[in-house]
Amino acid sequence: MAITVIAVAEGTLVRAGMASVLGGQSDLQLGGVAADIGEARLLIERLRPAVVLLDIHVGGDAVGYGAWLRQNHPHPGVVLVGADDDHLLFRALDAGLSAYVPQTAPVNVLLAAVRYAAAAPSSFTAPQIAAAMARRRRGQTAALSPRERDVLRLIGDGVPTSAIALTLQVSDSTVKTYLARLYDKLGVHGRSQAVLVAAERGLLD
Repeated sequence: MAITVIAVAEGTLVRAGMASVLGGQSDLQLGGVAADIGEARLLIERLRPAVVLLDIHVGGDAVGYGAWLRQNHPHPGVVLVGADDDHLLFRALDAGLSAYVPQTAPVNVLLAAVRYAAAAPSSFTAPQIAAAMARRRRGQTAALSPRERDVLRLIGDGVPTSAIALTLQVSDSTVKTYLARLYDKLGVHGRSQAVLVAAERGLLD
């Protein structure tokens, strides 16, 4: 059975391009195209598509609409097409969308994302996700203050809080504040996780 897809884009040429790409695939069926969110809702209610292919410029907040769609119509996967931008990618991920594809991606990448969204609508894929994650990790690491780096190295050596305070000549509560900031920046919840993440990123060398 073919995967039914609805394409949503404000621009006539964008809609035509989406329709052309989808129409050439034997396992994909273009159920319809919509120029705005209102038209898209009507098509979704009528056709119950497996995937909604959404252009970033629709409705002023395509990510927000995609999130609404996933919450209120959880069956269709939502593939968002937009700029090659890490911020948009992570917004799509956080919003519960199924895939994010840069506008500059090859056609086969877009088609793969559509098929992925149909098979696993509650998961997430993006061709640049690994590189984006790496850039975000580097940014988080760069944001560590010199004192936070000192604390990180000390907990990596297994030094307890009181001994860290003595080494750095600060109070225990100050060390706990450094630890809380460190955990937040590394995205962890405790010493063992912080040491593991730090080791993975080469921060303990």
